[in-house]
Amino acid sequence: MHGIQFSNLPNTNQANLSKFQFYLLNQIELLESEWENFLNPSLSSIPSPFDLPDMEVSINLIEDSLIQKKQILLYGDRDTDGVTATSLLAIYLRRRAKETGANIIAMTSSANDDYGLCDTVQKKISNIKPDLLITLDFGTSNFHEINSLADQGIKVIVLDHHEIPTKIPKCCLINPKRLDSEFGEKKICTAVLSLLLILALESKKNYFQKKEELSGSLFSKIEFGNFLQENETLFSLYKSLLDISSIGTITDMMPLVGFNRVVVKHGLSVISESLSKQKEDRLGFHFLLKDLGLNPEKILSKDIGWSIGPVLNAAGRMGRTETALGLLLSEKEAEAINYSKEIQKLNSERRERTKRNLFKVEEYFKRDKTREDKKIIFCYEPDLEPGVSGIVATKLVEKYKKPVIFITPDNGKARGSIRSYGKENVLHLLEQVSDLLEHFGGHPEAGGFSIVISKIPILESVLEEKAGIWLGEGSKTKDFRSIVSFLPEEISDKLYSDLKIFEPFGQGNPVPILSIMDAEIQNFKPMGDGTHARFQIKGNSKLPFLIWGKAKEIYLLSSKQNKIQLFGNLEENFFRGNTTIQFLVTNFY
Repeated sequence: MHGIQFSNLPNTNQANLSKFQFYLLNQIELLESEWENFLNPSLSSIPSPFDLPDMEVSINLIEDSLIQKKQILLYGDRDTDGVTATSLLAIYLRRRAKETGANIIAMTSSANDDYGLCDTVQKKISNIKPDLLITLDFGTSNFHEINSLADQGIKVIVLDHHEIPTKIPKCCLINPKRLDSEFGEKKICTAVLSLLLILALESKKNYFQKKEELSGSLFSKIEFGNFLQENETLFSLYKSLLDISSIGTITDMMPLVGFNRVVVKHGLSVISESLSKQKEDRLGFHFLLKDLGLNPEKILSKDIGWSIGPVLNAAGRMGRTETALGLLLSEKEAEAINYSKEIQKLNSERRERTKRNLFKVEEYFKRDKTREDKKIIFCYEPDLEPGVSGIVATKLVEKYKKPVIFITPDNGKARGSIRSYGKENVLHLLEQVSDLLEHFGGHPEAGGFSIVISKIPILESVLEEKAGIWLGEGSKTKDFRSIVSFLPEEISDKLYSDLKIFEPFGQGNPVPILSIMDAEIQNFKPMGDGTHARFQIKGNSKLPFLIWGKAKEIYLLSSKQNKIQLFGNLEENFFRGNTTIQFLVTNFY
């Protein structure tokens, strides 16, 4: 479980890398020739938007709608990717509409709406009856629903990154997972697709007046990144879109390699700029960043994953997605400030709801301990509160080290979340029980579904039957093996400085797990309700150690045995204007 000892790290002839950095780079599945692009991803490393299927016909359709002063409805999903994708495209199209007189409406699914193009969403769209509908982060699998809207005379563009079904509806489907896609990346979020659509629209508007000039053959002959850099205005627009699209990328758990790494690496700098100064089209975002108390000098990937993303997502979880969209689209200072306060209040309510649900879940398992022995952890209680099933499911995965299905009642039906533990594909399991579900969707690691309450016992029974075969599809390899192990006196701030070159961290590039051997805990100080704690270890009095949720367990273990083994990661902590480095303990034995 321990990695190579720090003192035994091999030497390197790379003058610009320490032994620690050199070793960590070798653990990533990269060729040495790819190291430079990984550590310093270039803004010019962008695939051409015109390699995406239906991109050309889509931008022509949007341009015609703008010129003819038609009504364009943007309708996004309730999660953070849907909200960020919708806000990016809405900001751009509202500016264009001011020039032409077109009407832009931006909406997201919210309270009482199910997944995708459910009945309530279809009714809202039909009541508005736009000339052009653009769905964001859903629509790929809504064959019959989109065809029904098309039959009403509504033209439809679907901007989505979910799995491709056997039949594609009557629409323009911009999805990198289409088999006919020539786009170099498959795993990009919808917010990045919005960025690419905007760049394609702006290229068409300013650089290609004739349709025949805008052809795939043209962009197959040039590098789109070089084309951007040669056009200063377009390149400036490109950089300005990276902040919001990087939030969608991290919160939707996209792998931080390739173009995603470019987006997030440079997007973090753009977010820092939004925090430092007010931007006309980022007012709400600016005040939210200020209210969150983030470091104005440097935004890290964990700030998106643990602060910005969860706050934006809280609005959708509490049935108020329009608050998050309003925040990102606000154009007046007073309005932006109010939205920031409102969304933080929703986030506080979301935390309290999570605590209440976790307490009820604990009682649920206490009443029947055999529930913990199942191959898939299944939990449903009639008095559970909706909106936080994904958070609770993730916490249960962490506790039981198994896949989890967590279901709560919601407006007469029930909604559930499923999370994998190892490499299982949750969509494969949901497909096997799809006849019991109203709707389902998501990603291989995390999915959601809705179900009639009376069918929940049947679902539990069927899942138990299918668990063994499904679990056999993926190799459950998750453990807390470290990459490098240290003696207490060897771990220091200098190591964190070495780690910073690997930012941004996330899916596909996780924070390296380090271990400390023979640690003796000192100065143990419980925090909050006693479930968290700060402490130090003998032989390293300068570095603070922190543990969340397992304070009692680690204290009990350290009282029984003098020396324990710690696993975790070094991180930067910014609080009240001061930055410190601390070691976050994630496991121990």
